[in-house]
Amino acid sequence: MNAWDLSLLLQINTVWSHPVLDWLMPALSAIEAWLPFIVLAVLITAWRGGKRARVMLLCAGIAIALGDGVISNTLKKTIGRVRPRDAVSGVIIRDLGFASPAFMRLFQQPVVQAGKPNGATRGKSFPSSHTINLFAVATVISCFYRRAGIAIYLLAAAVAYSRVYCGAHWPSDIPPSMAIGVLVGLGVVGVARRLLAHALAKKV
Repeated sequence: MNAWDLSLLLQINTVWSHPVLDWLMPALSAIEAWLPFIVLAVLITAWRGGKRARVMLLCAGIAIALGDGVISNTLKKTIGRVRPRDAVSGVIIRDLGFASPAFMRLFQQPVVQAGKPNGATRGKSFPSSHTINLFAVATVISCFYRRAGIAIYLLAAAVAYSRVYCGAHWPSDIPPSMAIGVLVGLGVVGVARRLLAHALAKKV
């Protein structure tokens, strides 16, 4: 690890902390807790948004599958960078309390505890799947709906920050993960537009 990486991690994780952030940051990271709301939003968008919205949703789904299922998983296994909470004493681990169903975790007291290095030599810190997925989706959305895309970019940035705040990722994990997400989103939309243009040209 670099000195600046450790220094910025400890600054974000321990110094720039607040009780409100101790709930908000884990809540942003807990994608599974938001899943029912995400599914509802997707269904409404597909129903009310028309063909353009449905193409966007298809591109977003492909971007997540490619970014998370292929690129992120491959890099995690290949690089094997240990998460800060498993490597450094003094890192604070933050998470939502347990509840079932998962969305009820949003109403639980956050769990805040000091991490204990476990001597791991390999881990899954790089890249951040959360960051890749959100930036890929934000890029896809911005290609179809610019204003909505800006809002999702802001959400993606907050989620990326939360991963460091919660002790799950090093600060240096985040910028490359953001770039990967943007490139995946642009790539998927670019291919989709070419395929649609090709299909329309055949009909003419």
